[in-house]
Amino acid sequence: MKFYLPFLISLSALLLGCAATRDMPSIEIGGVKIYSRENWHSLPIHSGYRAHQIKKITLHHGGVIFNGEKPTSQYLRNLQVWSRRERPWPDIPYHFIIDLAGKIWQGRPLQYAGDTNTEYDPTGHALIVLLGNYEVQQVSPRQLQAIIDLSVALCRKYRLDPAEIRGHKDYAKTTDCPGKNLYRYLADGTIVNEVKKRLR
Repeated sequence: MKFYLPFLISLSALLLGCAATRDMPSIEIGGVKIYSRENWHSLPIHSGYRAHQIKKITLHHGGVIFNGEKPTSQYLRNLQVWSRRERPWPDIPYHFIIDLAGKIWQGRPLQYAGDTNTEYDPTGHALIVLLGNYEVQQVSPRQLQAIIDLSVALCRKYRLDPAEIRGHKDYAKTTDCPGKNLYRYLADGTIVNEVKKRLR
C-alpha cells in the first residue's frame, strides 16, 4: 500500500489539474466561450478608461512572431504591464485576444474604448487581436472560426451590420495590421459573408 500511495497522490493531482484546466472561469457572449480576465490574473481595473458604445468590429494582430513559447496567460499579463508602464493606457489595448489554438480570451472590458499606437480613434470599435505576426504566420482554421463565432455573437448583441467588420489598416494608413495573411479573409469577403450567413 505504501508503494502505491505516492502514485495515487500524483494521479489524483494530475486529474485535479486537468479538471481545473477544463473548468477555467469563463464568460459567454451569445454562447461563445471566452476565458475571463481571472484566468490570466489581470491587474485590477483603475481610472483612465473611456466609456463607449460598440458600433464596429476591428481586427488586429500582435505584430510580433508568437509560437506559443510562453503561456497565453503570461503573455497577456506582460502586455498589460507594458501598456500601463510604457504607454499612457489604463489596460491591455484589445477587448478580445485569440491565441494559436483559437481560444478567445477577455482583454479590456468591452464597455471601455480600446487603444492603438496609430492615428485612428478606436472609440466604438470592438477590438479583436490574433496573437502573432500575420504578415509572416498563417491563420489557422480554428483561429478563423473563432473570429467568425465571436463576430456573429457581437453583431447579434449590438445589432451590427457585418459590413462593419474591418481591419486596423482600413482606419490607419501607417500600418499593415492585421497582416496580409489575416486581412485577405476580409478582402475576399470570407469573414463578412460567413457572418451574414450565420445571422440569417
